[in-house]
Amino acid sequence: MLSRRVRPHTGPNDVIVTGTFDQWSSSIHLVKGDTGFHGTVKLPWGEKVAYKFIVDGYWFCRDDRPMEDDGSGHVNNILYVPQKP
Repeated sequence: MLSRRVRPHTGPNDVIVTGTFDQWSSSIHLVKGDTGFHGTVKLPWGEKVAYKFIVDGYWFCRDDRPMEDDGSGHVNNILYVPQKP
């Protein structure tokens, strides 16, 4: 009898961050590293930025970050970018 180790799915394969900073164009694919996904996003100084994550094709907000309804029934994460120093 053949014995084989089975490993369950341990996380997402593709994570995108998108929002008002890229006109919701889904342009920023995050890189998978040892401790999770990471990437760099250029944000406009002094503005409120709305954003979401697309994880393996499904749109998500982070529950541990501020959220706001956009008035159209969509809830997004919100970040207030400080003024330029």
